[in-house]
Amino acid sequence: MERSNELLVTAFAEALVEERKRAGLTQEDLAERAGVSVRFVSFLETGKRQPTLSALAAVSVGLGISMVEMISATEEGYLRLSGETHKAGEGTS
Repeated sequence: MERSNELLVTAFAEALVEERKRAGLTQEDLAERAGVSVRFVSFLETGKRQPTLSALAAVSVGLGISMVEMISATEEGYLRLSGETHKAGEGTS
């Protein structure tokens, strides 16, 4: 299994930017709240870094949302970017 998925990384990056802006935060604000560097936030937002579970947890806390909400936003973007019109697991039996 490939460890990197460009569409998924892009979807996370786009979701992170959208959620940060929705929260009214700058990259600096988010970095401070998440306990990470501004450079790391920038790398996540530009897709230069692939998020770990620890990074997902940190930015979710910084944004004031749950990890589930961040993953859901990422999944929506991933499905849009990949051209899929259904959510994973729906319509299968």
